[in-house]
Amino acid sequence: MSYKVKSSSTKDDYVVEKHPFEPFLLDNTSYLVLGTFPTHISNLCYNFYYSSKENNFWKIIEKVFNHSFVHHAEDKAVNERQSFLKDNKIGVTDMHEVCYRRNKSSSDKDLYTIQLRNIFSILDRYPSISRLILTSRTEVFGALGLLKTLFLQHEKPFPDITRRSDKILESKFIYAGSKIEIVVPYSPSPRLIADKVTTMEELITMYTFCLSLE
Repeated sequence: MSYKVKSSSTKDDYVVEKHPFEPFLLDNTSYLVLGTFPTHISNLCYNFYYSSKENNFWKIIEKVFNHSFVHHAEDKAVNERQSFLKDNKIGVTDMHEVCYRRNKSSSDKDLYTIQLRNIFSILDRYPSISRLILTSRTEVFGALGLLKTLFLQHEKPFPDITRRSDKILESKFIYAGSKIEIVVPYSPSPRLIADKVTTMEELITMYTFCLSLE
C-alpha cells in the first residue's frame, strides 16, 4: 500500500508506504535479523527482504554458510531463501511498519517513521528468539536508532551498548524472563564498501559471528 503526500516544497515528493512483506518467523526461530525498510520497488528483484541486486546481504549469507543460492528472481528466489532461513532458525523483518519515503530514495535518512513494527509483540509470540541482529547502526534513521525509539515508545530503558574489538556493537536486555542479545554489524549496503567504511571480508567476519548458532 502506498500513496503520495503533497509537500510544501516543490523539490520533494513524499509517498506513504506500508511494509510489503510480513515478518518471516517460525516457532523455532533463534535469531531475528532486523533492517529498516525495503528498497524502492523499482529496485526489487523478487518480493522478499534484501532483494536489491546491489545489496550484499544474501552474498554475505552465502559466504558465512558456504551456501549458494540457485535462484535470483521471482517466487523461486523467495522460496529458496525462506527454506534456507527455516533450516537455520533465522527470522527476518524490518523496523518500519509504515513510513514516508522521500523522492523514491532507498536511503535510511529518507525514510520517516509513521508506525514502527512492534518487536516486543514478536518476542512475545516467538519466545525462542535469543538474538537480534541489526543490519544498520545509524542513530535515529538506522535499525539501531529505530529500535531505541521503539524502546522509548514502550517506556523501556535501552540497554548500554559496547563496541567489540571487531567493531560489532553489542548489548543485551531481559524480556519476559529471557536474555535477548543485540548485535550490530556494519550494514550490507554497498555504499559502505564504496565509501571504504568496511570491506566484504570484514562484513563476512562480522556476520559469521552474529549468525553463529553455537
